[in-house]
Amino acid sequence: MTLNTRAHGDLHKRIINVTQEIEKNPDSAGLYFKRGKLYYQHNDYEKGLEDFKHAKKLGHNALEQDFLVAKSNYHLEKYSNSKRIIKRILRIEPNNDSALKLLADIYFKKKKYKKSAQLYEKVIQNSEVNFPEHYIYASKAWYATNTDYGFERSQSVLLEGLEKLGDIIVLYDALISNYMDKNDLDSAIKFQEKVIDMSNRKERAYLKLATIQIEQEHFEMAEQSIIKAEENYKKLPHRIRNTQFMRKFYSELQLMKSSLKIK
Repeated sequence: MTLNTRAHGDLHKRIINVTQEIEKNPDSAGLYFKRGKLYYQHNDYEKGLEDFKHAKKLGHNALEQDFLVAKSNYHLEKYSNSKRIIKRILRIEPNNDSALKLLADIYFKKKKYKKSAQLYEKVIQNSEVNFPEHYIYASKAWYATNTDYGFERSQSVLLEGLEKLGDIIVLYDALISNYMDKNDLDSAIKFQEKVIDMSNRKERAYLKLATIQIEQEHFEMAEQSIIKAEENYKKLPHRIRNTQFMRKFYSELQLMKSSLKIK
């Protein structure tokens, strides 16, 4: 049984318990709100919305409840309903990070990429603690505008993230991916070499470098990178090399060796 399955099983038991409490106290707005949250956590958004609606009728009014209603509508792809509620929350709390991010998510889904990017950047500006995904979301939205300015801003946001958060590989990966999409392979290689320098485990980083070098048709350099990838792989303990994930990696490596006719 997976951790996720156990968690959902626990939620189901808690929902049953709260349902029994509601049967004893049918006019309790707090209990309907409590069960609505559990339904939301259980990904049963329709039932959660029913309980939030009932809680509101019984007098339970709270920004947390409004936000969960907005999130539920978002998950149900009812973006207009979600946006309407989020905008109401933001009139009360203009710098509510969670609400700003959800509105940015909605605009991204509706392909209004510039508005989405600007809101993600506002989240970055307002947050006391930022996470790599904040920068990645903003970068992705700017990139999706499909403009020269959007691409430049997309890369700048990632570089800002690296400056503020330090050398985080997922930010480098996003940066490199963008350069590869734009066929700026020299820049992609420059940053991939930084990833190799900072990585404790280098086998995948070298294989990715080889992929970029093959795109450039620098086959001799790619061959050297593949050899280094294999050398680093062979240094790993047997228990790690024997995992399914690493066996798949080694198959990819061997396929690339074969394509370049490396012995």
